[in-house]
Amino acid sequence: MKEKKPIKLNDEQLMLDASQVADIYHQLTLELFDQVIDRIKERGSASLDDNPYIWQLEKMNEMGLLNEDNLKLISDRSGIAEEQLRHVIQNEGYKIYKDTKQQLLEATGGGGFAGNSIIQTNLAAYVNQAMGDIDNLINTTLPMSVRKVYQSIVQESVAKVVTGLTTSDKAISDTVMKWAQKGFYGFTDSQGKNWKADTYARQVIKSTAWRVYREVRLAPAEELGIDTYYYSKKSTAREMCAPLQHQIVTTGVARTEAGERILALSDYGYGYAGGCQGINCTHEMTPYIPGANYKPDLPDELKDLTPEQAIENANVQAKQRALERSIRQSKEFLHVAEKLGDSELISKYKSKVRIQQGAMRDYLKQHPFLHRDYAREKYYDDPYTKAKKEVKVRKELEKLEKHRAEQKEMREKFNSAVKSGIIKTEINNEHFENHIRGTKGYEKYLQKNLEKGAPPPSYLTITKEECQALVDRYAGTGQFKYDPKSTKMQEIISQNKPIGTYIDPRTGEVVENTTDFRIHYSKTGSHIVPTIKGKGDRK
Repeated sequence: MKEKKPIKLNDEQLMLDASQVADIYHQLTLELFDQVIDRIKERGSASLDDNPYIWQLEKMNEMGLLNEDNLKLISDRSGIAEEQLRHVIQNEGYKIYKDTKQQLLEATGGGGFAGNSIIQTNLAAYVNQAMGDIDNLINTTLPMSVRKVYQSIVQESVAKVVTGLTTSDKAISDTVMKWAQKGFYGFTDSQGKNWKADTYARQVIKSTAWRVYREVRLAPAEELGIDTYYYSKKSTAREMCAPLQHQIVTTGVARTEAGERILALSDYGYGYAGGCQGINCTHEMTPYIPGANYKPDLPDELKDLTPEQAIENANVQAKQRALERSIRQSKEFLHVAEKLGDSELISKYKSKVRIQQGAMRDYLKQHPFLHRDYAREKYYDDPYTKAKKEVKVRKELEKLEKHRAEQKEMREKFNSAVKSGIIKTEINNEHFENHIRGTKGYEKYLQKNLEKGAPPPSYLTITKEECQALVDRYAGTGQFKYDPKSTKMQEIISQNKPIGTYIDPRTGEVVENTTDFRIHYSKTGSHIVPTIKGKGDRK
């Protein structure tokens, strides 16, 4: 009898990475508001107390400068965010598809994995659609919203001072805080709900990521004719998901197969917002083959958890999330108060943060199954800088992988060319003499360079026999110049023995006792030229 295999659960890294992309847009709105405060607080020739309307005119004239700063900030942040989202969806998404398909092929004995261009095309389309929605809002609506907020703060502050309602500092502080609480308007949906720009971006990214995550998990099963899945179990679950936890489910009809009871997703609202796998559902469905797989073991805290308890826990967790949001928001308002230098507001929001943190501690004591996630309570941990570093590292790795692939290709081409006689490794005497001072070849080469206003050629200080020995020893082991179409080839060799003097063809810089050299290969033979690895060279 064939031994059953455990199913391999994918982690939620894709969703975590997508959430960090959304954090960049939230950070962007906070930084844009900081720029508004900086521009408002900047002292001009007129003070708000003495000349309120002159102050207003000066601030309005600065709106163009503020807009320039905003557009630069938006461009920087949104550019990195898009690069990260494309990587998360297209690369990590496809990796999940590939891993899931491979696991199923191993379980069914279906052979090796073959790529799927349709899935790759779909993933690219998901990113394009998401970025299209976000870009229109972030690049067009958000700058206008920032200008309106800035304009409103200026006008309302002036109105409060002119009417004698408050001092200028208090007028600015109160007005700025009012608009900090409102945030930057994004758009109004068909139900009349006003969306903040960053909240909408987060919703688009989250929904796109979940759609991708589910597709790359379900598609491999569908391709192999499998319609059964393991439904994950958590301490929290909504009403329609709770009965499905740690069960085998199907997108088809309910049945019993290989002695296992299989529940139909359609009986639990599948495909509807309030049903299983609906909006905000984070349960995973892992392809499962009855008779070939077995369910994963549950941790002790989940083994005896009933559907009713899971539903109650979900309500409890929702209140924790609300507390986390309130703490984070109070910290954001505290930051605004500190930017304003308003001691009264600083004291107010410090106290509010302490009270909310105390409430969180008490709440967690009442519900031990919850754990405190301090990251959810942070003002923000600079996701932009983190993402920028990741993009840089990824590009460097891609460049390195490309270089390795090119070197492998050129090395194979070199070996084939030598074997077939297309190129030769024997030293060509004419080219050798072009780099030996005192020969006719070198003098002719020197004269040619001088006529062009170029520095003298690099030259060798070793014999032809020593050159041949170096070629025999190092040929095919260096760093090739990537030129797959040319019949001629070049490679740079680094070793310890001085072989000549390098003269930079651009600057004329002279480096004696050079140990690096370039080997040139052609059908008439080879020759070597002193060089410095990493610098340009000429033949």
